Amino acid sequence: MNKNKDTTINNFRLAIAGVQKHFANAPTIALDGAPMAPKDVIATFQAAIDAIDAAAVAEKAFHDAVAAEHAALAKGTVTRAALRRNVTANLGSGEGVQGDFGFPVPKRKAPDAATKAEAVAKRRATRAKRQTMGKRQKAKAAEAQPPAAKPA
Repeated sequence: MNKNKDTTINNFRLAIAGVQKHFANAPTIALDGAPMAPKDVIATFQAAIDAIDAAAVAEKAFHDAVAAEHAALAKGTVTRAALRRNVTANLGSGEGVQGDFGFPVPKRKAPDAATKAEAVAKRRATRAKRQTMGKRQKAKAAEAQPPAAKPA
């Protein structure tokens, strides 16, 4: 508990002790103009103390439950990752198999038009620089050139 709650509880206990010592035989005590029996005043203070104690117990239980949840999630996450690696290694990475275990299958991101145009330009530049040709291009190039003269 923090100091404020401890101080509050201590103040209520001291107030109970004071009421018991000085007003034990009084039939009523005038508080803010309203009469209250000393036992009702003591019961009010004791109810406040009990409520603070109950809240502290509930808060501790809550924090313990959250800590247990975090530990279980961490262990579950590690186990799921290990299962995914095992499934991929033994059963493959197909959508059906991965889907059976609830694993998402990464989808290939389609390139946009600018990326495709840049790739085509780079491919053409590389082929021109290296003078790379496919079999149809080679056939056209051979037809365009006159046959070489045979040495006699």
